[in-house]
Amino acid sequence: MVPVRLAVDVESGDFGSRTLLRGVLDARQRSHIPFSAVLCGNRAAIESELDALSGRGPGGDGLTVEHCPQTIDAGDAPARVWKTKKQSPSVRCISLQKERAVDASVSAGDTGILMGASVFLLGRDDNVARPALAAFLPTTGERPSLMLDVGANLDCRADHLVAFAYMGFDYVKRHLGIACPRVALLNIGHEPSKGTRTLGEAGERLAGACEGYCGFVEGGRVLSGDVDVVVCDGFTGNVLLKACESFHSLMESVLAKHKRLVRAVKKRMTILNPENYGAVPLLGIRGIVFKAHGSSSTEAFANALLAAVAAVHRRLPVLQTA
Repeated sequence: MVPVRLAVDVESGDFGSRTLLRGVLDARQRSHIPFSAVLCGNRAAIESELDALSGRGPGGDGLTVEHCPQTIDAGDAPARVWKTKKQSPSVRCISLQKERAVDASVSAGDTGILMGASVFLLGRDDNVARPALAAFLPTTGERPSLMLDVGANLDCRADHLVAFAYMGFDYVKRHLGIACPRVALLNIGHEPSKGTRTLGEAGERLAGACEGYCGFVEGGRVLSGDVDVVVCDGFTGNVLLKACESFHSLMESVLAKHKRLVRAVKKRMTILNPENYGAVPLLGIRGIVFKAHGSSSTEAFANALLAAVAAVHRRLPVLQTA
């Protein structure tokens, strides 16, 4: 089996390179699919950390270091970093994929920077104005629902939402094997008269064109399993996703005395735990790019890498659904 090749930004995230490098080493031990990793960041720092963690440098262990001398500052414009700081870790990851030196990229860095680099270096799929981040949500039904966007585009026009609907429809059709996924726009009510002008316009356009479109869905029905694809702007999607993720800590505190019930609920809701799914794919680009949580722990980052490896292995940007 030919190893999967990943480019990994090990200078992103909130907890430093050691946490992410531990994730790399952990993922390589756990993966059933062999993979190599190009570690993008400061060479001296990476080699020192690897030596402290494993007692050996990267050479001969399927790990190589791509020295990236530039760093991204808070004032850098996300849409231009790909051009002004080509030697920063997150941008270099995408460049390596463009050069076909690797098969996929993983970063816990800024979403806007990652999307900008992906769009301008890898390019968009046909008929896609803006790529979107997608995440699966658990439901009370037999299968999860896909929600997009969950953070790549904070402000969207009607045509962006329409494109997200088609992207989600195609993704779920391929990934879950559903002949005609049910697609809905997230709104404050299910009636056609509810919501913003943007949602109304997007709904009108989808009603006459998208095979699986079934109207609006309210926030209270997102986890009901009524629809297979939930479409929204990235601001709304990100807030809703993080609110759902917080259910884990709430559940553990409220149900602390009922351990058996906690275990049962956690098993059902495991898809929402960022420690488990690790990262979400950027859909709509000509490549495989995974965005990990900025607050990724070692376990979460390891799972992010495993998700990327699985995506390359299947030749499809696949989300782990359990």
